[in-house]
Amino acid sequence: MKRTAILTTIVVGGLTAATVTAQRTPLPGPEPIEKIGTNLYKIFGGGGNTTVFVRSDGVVLVDTKLANYGQAILDQVKTVTDKPVTMIINTHVHPDHNGSNDFFKAARPTVEIVTHENARALVAANPRSDPAMTPTRTFTDKLTLGAGKDRIDLFYFGAGHTKADAFVVFPAERAMAIGDLMAWNMAPLIDPGSGGSVVALPDTLEKATKGIKGVDKVIEGHGHVNTWAGLRTYAEYNRALLNAAKAALARNDTPESAVAALAKNPKFAVLMQDQMLKGMEYGGTAKGRALINVKVAFQELSGEPVTTNFAGPLPATAKHKGSADWDPNAPAAPRPGAPAAPAPAAGTTPPTPR
Repeated sequence: MKRTAILTTIVVGGLTAATVTAQRTPLPGPEPIEKIGTNLYKIFGGGGNTTVFVRSDGVVLVDTKLANYGQAILDQVKTVTDKPVTMIINTHVHPDHNGSNDFFKAARPTVEIVTHENARALVAANPRSDPAMTPTRTFTDKLTLGAGKDRIDLFYFGAGHTKADAFVVFPAERAMAIGDLMAWNMAPLIDPGSGGSVVALPDTLEKATKGIKGVDKVIEGHGHVNTWAGLRTYAEYNRALLNAAKAALARNDTPESAVAALAKNPKFAVLMQDQMLKGMEYGGTAKGRALINVKVAFQELSGEPVTTNFAGPLPATAKHKGSADWDPNAPAAPRPGAPAAPAPAAGTTPPTPR
């Protein structure tokens, strides 16, 4: 099964379906734990990043990867502390971030599960949800857990990747876990079924950069640790992407024209790179993500159901032009009898067949 199938399962298939995928699809397993602060660590691989915060009374995990990685996470935690895992904070509801909650809940039933209130509703609405995904504590706008060097501040500023994305701040570490609002330093994949929105995303990120203080390190939902300056540039980029989509719509142009306009800004060069990143589980290149989100913006702004949030060309309608047949993130080969897709432009990545 290819990267495209993995993401389709996660984003389209619902909260728990990816557990089956994890069992039969080889993914990069968790790497050795990485120290990023005095008491703060990151574990990469096996799904989303797991942030490990060692407090005086136990260990807090932010996200638990795909299913069946609980023991691997715990093995890494034990290399830095003997304290038990006492709390899990899930940044959102996707099973590459809460898939191994059950392992820790089974080992210690008193483990707290903390999420945004919207995450509770999404879990409750899905009949396939594992009980360990159900939070024991939720918040709406802000919640503070603990005090002093153990303090954690949770913030919510609106929809983006989903409608339940939490910002998790560790004041003593001057660090924040942002979940999939920012992953791989590229435009986030949007899950409209969970309330995600390309149109709402820039507002959410801008509110966060204005409302959160004292953070230097930003732990992305997948990939590496970014900087606060990097997050500010990322917020500007997502605003520019939406503006480029609006402008293309207004002049009755294509999604590709919006991406081309976005690529002209040298400030966004890293956010528009066109190479697959090492260890990336799914989702294409940064440039491909930009095209996906422009297509989503076209549909949102036109009042249409969002069907392009992962891959595939945007159909032309009375409200907008469509996208080209070739899509750098399209999961499927051309249909039998369909005209051959045009050759990709120099320097781009060809589509990956199923």
